[in-house]
This record gives sequence, C-alpha cells and structure tokens, in this order.
Amino acid sequence: MYLRKSTTLKYLIVAPIAAVLYCEWFVYIIQPVFWNNLECRAADTSCTKILFIADPQIQGDEGAPSPLNHLFNWDCDRYLRSTFSVVLKHFQPDVLVFLGDLMDEGSISSMIQFHNYVKRLSNIFDVYYPIVQIWLPGDNDIGGENEPIRKDKVIEFNKVFEQPSVISYRNISFYKVNAVTYSVPQMPDVEDLNLRMALSHYPILNKGGYGKQVHNAIHPDVYFCAHEHQSKYMRLNRNFERKETHLLQYVDSPLEIGFDNDFLYEIYVPTCSYRMGTDKIGFGAAIVENNNQQLKYTVFWSPKRFPYLYLYIFIVLVIIIYNVFFCIIKTCTRYKRFVKSDDVLPLLQRI
Repeated sequence: MYLRKSTTLKYLIVAPIAAVLYCEWFVYIIQPVFWNNLECRAADTSCTKILFIADPQIQGDEGAPSPLNHLFNWDCDRYLRSTFSVVLKHFQPDVLVFLGDLMDEGSISSMIQFHNYVKRLSNIFDVYYPIVQIWLPGDNDIGGENEPIRKDKVIEFNKVFEQPSVISYRNISFYKVNAVTYSVPQMPDVEDLNLRMALSHYPILNKGGYGKQVHNAIHPDVYFCAHEHQSKYMRLNRNFERKETHLLQYVDSPLEIGFDNDFLYEIYVPTCSYRMGTDKIGFGAAIVENNNQQLKYTVFWSPKRFPYLYLYIFIVLVIIIYNVFFCIIKTCTRYKRFVKSDDVLPLLQRI
C-alpha cells in the first residue's frame, strides 16, 4: 500500500521516462534550431551542397571488455546515426565526403572485424536517396600515426571503397589526397577547368615540402581535412607565408570564401563522435554557389552526449538508493511489529 500511495514512486517512474524521451528523441529534433542557415538560392542552379563527415571512429571489439563493449558500441552507433539522420534531412546534400578515421581499430583488426565495421558504417550513415559518396582512409583505418602503415589494410580499404582518386560532380573536382601515405593524385589527361577541392585526412598545408608538392601538382582552390578533431581554418597566401589560424565557434556566422583572391584556405572539420575527448562535435557543411565563385561553410553542431549519460547514471543510482532505503525501513517495521505482538502473548502461547 505504501508503494502505491507514494509520491516519490511516481517521480521515480516519470523521471526515467522523461529523461529517455528528451535525451533520445527531443534533443535531436531541436538540433536545427541552433544551426546557421546554409541554403542555396532558388535562382542559383549551379549551387552544390557538400556534407563533410570526419573521424566517426566507430568503437571496435577491443575497446572494452565484453559484454560492456556491445553496450558502448550500440550507444556510439546510435548517437552517430541519430545526429547524421537529422543533418541529412535538414541539409539534403548532393555530396557526402568521409574524411577518414572511419573506424577506431581498423588498422589492428582482423579482416572479418574490418568487414563488420564496414557494415556498421553502412547502417549508421544510411542515405535514403541517390548521392555521391567520397571515402578517404585515416590512420586508424590503415595505420600510419603511432604504428606502421598496414599494406593489407590499404589494399582492403581501396577494395571495399573502390573509386577513383579524382571524382567530378557539377563542375567540381574532388581530389582524394592520401597524406597518410604521402601520395598525390594525378591530374586528368584533359585540362581540369573545374573548381578543385583537395580532400585529406591529415592537414596538408602545414606539411612543408609535401604541402607544396600537392599544391603544385593539382592547384586546389580550397582544402578540407580532419584528424585534429577541431573546428577551425587556416589561411595563408599562395607563396605559403603568413599563416593565420582561426577557430570556428558555435556563435560564428558561416565562413565565406571567394576564389578570386590571393589566399589559400584549409578547413579543419571537427569530429562527429562524442568519444574523441571534445564536446565540440558536429558535421561540416558547405555550399558552392555563384557558378563556383564562392563557398560558404559552417558546422552543424551535434548535442553533447556525456551529460545525458551521466543523467542516466544519476537516475539509476537514485532508484537503487530509494529501493535499498525502503527495503531497510520495511524490514525494520516488520521486525518491530513482530517483537511487539510477541511480547503480549502468554509464555505458553509463545512455545
């Protein structure tokens, strides 16, 4: 009877339900309210929308002991799928660019694990309409940062994500620069008059001689990279002097770049995973408009995840403490009733 009449119990039932609804549904629905407006003008038929996905680093089988690894993987995958689906529906890009570090353990996994990670990526970044997809490897996919480059993983990555090193769409040429292996894509035999984007997992322009080699080989109009899990851009003049680095914050307006000036821009796309040691996470988005003369770029920021996980833990602890406390009180009450009723019985009735 106490449990049915308890106001506390009602809160203990309502609070978890409300928390789940907010943290797993409502928080994603209200995401677009806080984003910059980045839309093509109706009259501009040349406008192209590009969405950049950097460092999802889906967690592998060895990240935590079983069975916790299944729980962690499920939550990370669900978060990525939820945030991506909202961005996809809101922005409806023409091109998806995956800037590497797709997996956390790709370089050290077995081939069976590698293929399972690829299937998970396909389920997470599921697109409901035809779209151009560009895939680049990162050091966590094929090695190269704190370990040797795995040639077998380079071959397998190229086999699974088979596509040319230069992909053209609507007068834009996307050059896949593998700065992990220090390779440079070859220019087409026909002169490329398109707008040229250099795509890389590692930053390129700060790599000295290699950066100049890439620039002299393909002469990109703009560079996009990942790896550092930060949202920023670097600007420098075309003789690779006077570098300037600027962070891109939540409150910043879209970055506007004209391709008729004397500066080069390299844009660093932040990670989209909440596991990368930063709470500034999201998806990079760009539109190329005005007959490829101008680019606008912003970040569609994702909601933080750890505060909501801490909220779940707090609610579970409160429920556990309440139940333990109530059980203790109930046990003591029964004991007192037993002792009191026992004392009034005659000696012969107690035996």
